[in-house]
Amino acid sequence: MTNADGSLGKYMGGVSEATVIEEGISFEELVIKVCSRMDMSHDGKSLFYSTSRDKSKHLRMRDADGVSMMFYLNEDEVDIFVEEETLANTPKQCNISSRGYTWARYGFEEEVNVFNFFIKESNLLSSSPSTAEGEPPSSSKDSLTICHEMGLVPYSQQRGEDILSGDGQLFDNHRLFKKAVILFAALNKFTFKYLDNSRHYYRLVCVVDGCPWKLTARAQGKSQLIRVIKMNNEHCHTAQDNSNFKPRIRAKEMGMIFMDKIAGQPNFLPRSICKDFELAFHTPLTYSQGWRTRERARELISGPVSMTYHLVPWMCQRLIESIPNTKAVWSSSEDGKFKQLFVAYGCSITGFLAGCRPILFIDACFLTGPYRGSCLSAVAYDANDQLYPLAYAIVSSENYEDWLWFMHNLKEIVAEKNVVVVTDRNPGLLRAVKELFGEECNAWCVRHVKENFSKFATGKGMKGNPKKTALHLFTKIAYACDESLYGVYLTKLFGLSPELSKWVEENGPQHWSNARFPYRRWDKLYTNIAESFNNWILKLRELDIIQFMKGHVTITTDMLYRHKMEAGKWHPLPVGRNIDKMIKESQEKARGFTCRPTSPTEFIVSTSDWKSHAVKLHPFYCSCLRWQMKGIPCKHAVRAIEGSSYNIYNLVDPFYRVESQLLIYMTVMSPVPMHDMPSSTDMVPQVAEIQYGCEDIHITTSSSTATEALRPPATKRPAGRPKKKRIESQFQDKQTVFCGLCHEPGHNRSTCKSPLPG
Repeated sequence: MTNADGSLGKYMGGVSEATVIEEGISFEELVIKVCSRMDMSHDGKSLFYSTSRDKSKHLRMRDADGVSMMFYLNEDEVDIFVEEETLANTPKQCNISSRGYTWARYGFEEEVNVFNFFIKESNLLSSSPSTAEGEPPSSSKDSLTICHEMGLVPYSQQRGEDILSGDGQLFDNHRLFKKAVILFAALNKFTFKYLDNSRHYYRLVCVVDGCPWKLTARAQGKSQLIRVIKMNNEHCHTAQDNSNFKPRIRAKEMGMIFMDKIAGQPNFLPRSICKDFELAFHTPLTYSQGWRTRERARELISGPVSMTYHLVPWMCQRLIESIPNTKAVWSSSEDGKFKQLFVAYGCSITGFLAGCRPILFIDACFLTGPYRGSCLSAVAYDANDQLYPLAYAIVSSENYEDWLWFMHNLKEIVAEKNVVVVTDRNPGLLRAVKELFGEECNAWCVRHVKENFSKFATGKGMKGNPKKTALHLFTKIAYACDESLYGVYLTKLFGLSPELSKWVEENGPQHWSNARFPYRRWDKLYTNIAESFNNWILKLRELDIIQFMKGHVTITTDMLYRHKMEAGKWHPLPVGRNIDKMIKESQEKARGFTCRPTSPTEFIVSTSDWKSHAVKLHPFYCSCLRWQMKGIPCKHAVRAIEGSSYNIYNLVDPFYRVESQLLIYMTVMSPVPMHDMPSSTDMVPQVAEIQYGCEDIHITTSSSTATEALRPPATKRPAGRPKKKRIESQFQDKQTVFCGLCHEPGHNRSTCKSPLPG
């Protein structure tokens, strides 16, 4: 039916049809599919659709942008009307499912030209539709694409009017109202000022003297709704006024514009903000302006940085409720300041206990956010030798108290499982591991021990080739699989330098040498996987604590799901690609070896230097002990398997097989809803005190009753920009510098001492 003013009215019903459409369908395909479903020609048809918020408003669909907006403005249901001027009003109905499952109705109505342009991320929905006619104004493809993604539109008089339509327009809250006014002024190239600016009444005028533009808005009762009371959309500007125009938008207002963008991409770069703003408004921003915009947007999302700690109890409770068996605890000091946070997702705990090798790698990295601190982590390897995050903690520093608290919570989630803990020899960490996991389970990272060994050798005047030989022998000592090889290489080191040999004996070889360590280390002598975790969370380390927790949930969910899908594609191989690559490398090393069987499962393998090794296929055994230690057939075992009828994949340790990988990722990470996250000013957690630990350490923790606000930690931020470049190891490969004058390595042209060529 048609209203008296010619607008679309109420649909009276008719023939019903049903079909399915997917997001991404083109405008032409949609028209053809709808019309063919209703047994009618698609020529000369016009499509209108309603929004889920206001069924009485009908928006015309003209092109692909209209299709995209239809999907955006409707969640599960949309009414679509088909109009044809030449036909009578014969009502028909077609039910359509979009986004997978969305229902819609179509009917013939009279022609009505209605065009409303919505700002995507602002979600500015007006209660009074715009009546502007004509096609959307054209702009460059790059500019339109960028602006649609960020929620802005390139400059256009008509688009500006669509954002702020005039009298009677209703906004959900004052923030959306102010954002609309800012965008309206920027798009129409004028500057305004507030005469009245309160939560209940707003009065705005143009800054140009004598200009009649004026806007008045008022809150609706005690609600947050803001309604435009009066808007005079006329300007009286001279050519010089237009020439002098420059957008004057404060950082807080810019943060409002980019808030939705930053919420979806917390690490959105300031230079990207500058680029998007220039494409939208043809006005450049400096880098500092872009940086301040991002920081203000983050404050609008999570509240002031100092108050984000109020949400820590809520986030912990939400993680526990959403992900079964999750352990998320926090602690505070006696004066209510945040102290420690520990998080271990239930799916990660279940996967580690079900299929991961019993070895954990502990490390810490610095946080560069507003209150700095450290992030402690515990990670493991999955069946494909990939990173498997188990737990993390945010603490003030790497002191003994924080390490003890972290290891105490870690001990609780691994339960009674005997676990080898590999550390970087931090004094506080070593003490905590010894007290909670035992001295014999404490393994050290060889790289850190080797660096100390190298410094000691340098202090004894050793350099050049002798030092390289000493470092090579140290590596051999670390990887020696039995006492005999350990003694051989230690004797060689003694011949090179008795002092270095004594240093090795006095610096705990039972913690870093395979031959002396009492448990199986799976040939993992380094904490490289823990360094990979630190790099994995690199973009999160500069965020506030709430954004860090939300970001960690996101990247962990993506990783676990990706590895789960990859495990399903291992067929026909029973092992992952990384393990298969290791087996192939062993096969390459075994070329030229000879094999002589002594029984169906026992072999003598001779290497190219005529050394013989005994290999038994059942149980897994090689006299070099590398197979037993690593769990993957060594080069001698590979040559023996080639001379037998056994499948080489069946002789890989079960921890590397697809069955273990499926057990690890069997429990998926449940989605964590964040839509109802309260404001940081509403959270007031209580502080209580408990006791635990080996030396009666007093730690405070949270309670479910809210009485007092959780305050930020007591830290002092150093001057200057936070350092993001890590301190390189002395064994890390470094790029060789060549001189631009003499082309010799080791120096540049500014320090070159060679004579200039004549």
